[in-house]
Amino acid sequence: MNRLCFYKLIKTIGLAVLFSLFTITCDSQKNSDTGSLAEDRLFIAHRGVNMRSTIAGENSLESVRLAKRAGFQCIETDARLTADSVLVVMHDNTLNRTCLNVDGSVLTDKVFVAEVTMEDLNSNYILKATEPDNRTKIPTLKEFLAECKKQGLLPFIEPKIMDETGKHYKNIIDLADEVMGKNNYIITSNNRANIVIRELALNDVPLMGILYQTTFEAIKSLGNIIMAISTSQFTIKDYEFFVKKAKESGFETESHADNFNSFAMINNNDIDYISTDFLAPDLKDNSSFLIDYKSFEKFEHNGKLADGKIQLSAGDVLTFTEKLPEVYFGGIYLELEIKGNCDVFLANQNFTIENSKNERYKHQLMLYNSAPLFRIAAKDKCEISNVRLRLAEF
Repeated sequence: MNRLCFYKLIKTIGLAVLFSLFTITCDSQKNSDTGSLAEDRLFIAHRGVNMRSTIAGENSLESVRLAKRAGFQCIETDARLTADSVLVVMHDNTLNRTCLNVDGSVLTDKVFVAEVTMEDLNSNYILKATEPDNRTKIPTLKEFLAECKKQGLLPFIEPKIMDETGKHYKNIIDLADEVMGKNNYIITSNNRANIVIRELALNDVPLMGILYQTTFEAIKSLGNIIMAISTSQFTIKDYEFFVKKAKESGFETESHADNFNSFAMINNNDIDYISTDFLAPDLKDNSSFLIDYKSFEKFEHNGKLADGKIQLSAGDVLTFTEKLPEVYFGGIYLELEIKGNCDVFLANQNFTIENSKNERYKHQLMLYNSAPLFRIAAKDKCEISNVRLRLAEF
């Protein structure tokens, strides 16, 4: 079964039932209302939903649960070895950026993962989070994968040690096979690690290759692979070229986005997996909203309404008629049909739209403990044909 179809079913069927349905097949049909925006694309919570170690610790078990709660279908994590050869989830080679001492104080000296035993990790360190109650232990890779399976999330596992022998990679793969089952995970890594894995004759292990680090042909030769195409390392023209080439070659595609410009590139192309730290996953038909503003009556502005469109001049502003409610954990979703030149402020991000013809845009962000803002400030003449704003609590 195609992994994309397989994990689309998780949310509606449930993991326990799903694992028995290996004979089901499905077609990945792409539907569009903004560019090539695909309704069946899957979102990857990058190092879990932690929002830079605020709502939860990076790569924590709670970050897995929050990913499921928000509607993610996949999760990315990182694997390292402790001094006593236990596989743990940690991105950096030190604990300093993501961890605290067990009493909540900041680490002053560098603490290297490879120099600390698992017992020391459990006894002396916790993962950073804004609220003390959310500061938890550093999980083993086995614990993390077990939580992924429980929550029905497809894990993308990145080995963080270069190992020409392949022993480290084989241990990760064996563990993933044990916990998740064969083909129910992705190994994502620098491309040298992918080559070593294939040299071990592990041809059935699904991989993800990072295009800007090597050539298209080198990744293609590995087989059974997802093509990761960067929105930041390529021009728009080159990005579109490589996405099209990957799809024509029969590969699934992945890109990372945290801001409007990168997300717009993804929305205009056929991307199967979207990795993110801050974007909210696509809404589902059964989503419930705190607000759903889809008429001009819900917005105030100092422009003029003509022919069913709001016309703003330089300096004019469109915003809410009322303050949005505070959300502990949720998402804000903007759909906009507009032409002209303006700055858009959405939650804690702002971006510029500049075009001479009517275009449709979408942006969507996760929220943590905030009452989000929304404002469109015209820099020149600006015509808004449609604006819809939805606020969901996860």
